[in-house]
Amino acid sequence: MPAPRRPAQPRSEPLWVRESQQESKSRPLTRERIVRAAMAVADDEGLDAVSIRRIAGELQARPMSLYTHIGSKDDLLELMHDAAVEETLMGDVPADWREALRMRARYNRAAALRHPWLLATRDAGCPIGPASLKRLDESAAAVRGLDADSAVRRALVLAVDTFTFGHVQAQLSGGIRRRTADEVNAARRKVTTEYVQTRIDAGELPHLAGTGVSELLYDDDAEASFELGLEWLLAGAAASLS
Repeated sequence: MPAPRRPAQPRSEPLWVRESQQESKSRPLTRERIVRAAMAVADDEGLDAVSIRRIAGELQARPMSLYTHIGSKDDLLELMHDAAVEETLMGDVPADWREALRMRARYNRAAALRHPWLLATRDAGCPIGPASLKRLDESAAAVRGLDADSAVRRALVLAVDTFTFGHVQAQLSGGIRRRTADEVNAARRKVTTEYVQTRIDAGELPHLAGTGVSELLYDDDAEASFELGLEWLLAGAAASLS
C-alpha cells in the first residue's frame, strides 16, 4: 500500500519565483480562489482563523488538494498580503507629490479598513511580491518631482505610511469612536460621560473642563480626522522642504 502523501515542504526561494501547477478545466480549484477564500475568512474572523483545513472546507476541497497550489500556510499568508497590497495600487500616479501622497494614503487606508489583518501581515515582514514591488515603484513615482535627495524622499513616504496605518490602527482599536444611535451604546455613553464629569467637577481634570466631554469621547469622525492629519503632515513637509 503506498504511503500517504505529505504536504510539500516550504522552500527557500520566494513564492513569487515558483508557479503553481498548470490548471485544467476539470480542476476548478485555483490559487486565486484559495487566496480569496482565505481573505474572506480573515476579513470576517481575523488572521488566526485562517488555516489550510479551514480554507479547504470553505472551498469544499480536501486539504491535501491545496498543497498543489501552495506549499504552506506561510505561502498562503504571503499571497493574501500581496493580494491586499494590490488594492492599494494607484495606477496613474499624479505628477504633484502632495496629490500623489494623498492618493497613496487614501488607498492604503481603504485597503486596511477592508482587510484589518493587513496591519499584521505588513508588520510580519512578508516577502516582497509582485504587487508590493509595484507599490514601491509607485511610491518612488509619487515623490519623483520633489526637490530633495533620495533619503528625504524615502522618509516622506515612510512618514505618510506610518501616519496612515497608525490612524487605521487607532480607528480599529476604538481609539477613534463615532457616535452611534443604538440604545446600549447610548446608555454606556451616558454613564461614561457622567463619570468623567464627576472627575472634572472634583477638579481632577482641569484641562477637560468646558471641552464638551460627550463630543470629545464619542463624536470623532475618523475620516475627517484622517484627512485633517494628512493635510497637516503634507503642509509641514512642504514648509520644511521649501
